[in-house]
Amino acid sequence: MFKLSSEASLDGSVTVENKFIVEYMPYADGDYVKVYLYGLSLAARKSDPDDTVSRLARRLDLDAATVDAAIDYWTELGLMSRLGDDISYMSLRSVRPKIKKFDVDKYREFNIQAQRYISGRQIPPNEYNEYYSIMERLNIEWQAMTLIVKYCVDLKGDNVSCPYILAVARNLAQDGYRTENEVGDRLEEYGVYYNDILAVLGAMPGGSKRPDHEAVGLYKKWRKEYKFDAELILRVASGIKRGGMATLDAKLGGYRELGLNTVELIDKFEADRAAMYKLAKSINKALGLYYDNVDPEISEYIRPWLGMGFEPNALVAIAAHCMRSGHKTLADLDAFVREFLAASATTEKQAEALIAHGGRLDGEIESLMRKLGIKGAVQTVYRAFYETWREKWSMPKDVIDYCATLAAAKTNPFSYMNKVLSAWHDRGVATVEAAKSDGAPDKYAAQEPAPTVREKFTADQLNALVIALDEEA
Repeated sequence: MFKLSSEASLDGSVTVENKFIVEYMPYADGDYVKVYLYGLSLAARKSDPDDTVSRLARRLDLDAATVDAAIDYWTELGLMSRLGDDISYMSLRSVRPKIKKFDVDKYREFNIQAQRYISGRQIPPNEYNEYYSIMERLNIEWQAMTLIVKYCVDLKGDNVSCPYILAVARNLAQDGYRTENEVGDRLEEYGVYYNDILAVLGAMPGGSKRPDHEAVGLYKKWRKEYKFDAELILRVASGIKRGGMATLDAKLGGYRELGLNTVELIDKFEADRAAMYKLAKSINKALGLYYDNVDPEISEYIRPWLGMGFEPNALVAIAAHCMRSGHKTLADLDAFVREFLAASATTEKQAEALIAHGGRLDGEIESLMRKLGIKGAVQTVYRAFYETWREKWSMPKDVIDYCATLAAAKTNPFSYMNKVLSAWHDRGVATVEAAKSDGAPDKYAAQEPAPTVREKFTADQLNALVIALDEEA
């Protein structure tokens, strides 16, 4: 159970003190710091359900052995005390670290070599103590630790920090590299990529800088695991606008998932993606839409449309036509696109010809809409109705205009007109006089509604249009 010592309880606070942050945290393993801080919060909460080593381990996604090792580490430093299952946090104001004795003769040669490599400053006794501690705790040979110190100085310079050296040693040990030969081979392998990494760092924002151990590890992953060549990595790095190695790692990981393993494939992919983004923005502008992220639109709509054989400019033209028809969503546009596909109008020229054909009666329709008191753009359904009346039924314009005077006050004037004009067509009414003498038209409007009319072209119209386009071509 985690709890505060009596002296720590009197302090009335569990605030993490600067002394811990400055003097202890930099030298500790990251998992050990997590255990310390989380355990401190448990001690303050007292009866927390996570108040056991095993539960704390699960909560931090660590194994129980790591948690036990962390507690032993902090106990050695005097920041904790352990009695059975009870772990107490000691006040840092009166902490008296337990100094572990190390065999001086055992590490005499290491001390000499380490100080020779870290020539820019004097290594203090407590820093040596950290090196001894990690060597004994992780079973790292002192000769291997000497190689690690040299490697870190080569990367960071004479003023390399102790925490950085400890982090590199810890990472190598966790990967199974503990002996002089193992560490030497591993670090030599890292050195092969040093100049290449310098070029990569220089190609990214911020200019050239010295590679660190993490950068070397990432580069090795890209070369060995991803099997990317140096030219590819450098090319991608030169395209990074913001961020550093982490951004480059994410980008290269994405290319690997897509199976893009050459500069040519990546260049083509990026060019295609840029064209897709440009097309999506043009379509959205035509529809009056704006999306921060157009990736879903590209995946759900644009790629399938292009896969149908549509030219990009044809899609933009159809989108503008869709907007003029009063339809402003991508779902509406998808329905329009499929109608154009049925008409084999997939090029910009074919699409514009089909649009012009469908809008040939828009002037008359707009005049009719004014008579009916309807404002806004010409709707698709209006075109479909009007085309049926004028071209399929050959209804005279003056008869349609007369019918409009009867429909002006109706809730759905176009639907009302369609029912009345359909009845007049069936009865052979072709003049205004005949329409007036036919009687009350509301009796027709009260009948079963005519089937919904959609804006579609007849087979004869489509064939004639296609033939005309072919001849013009």
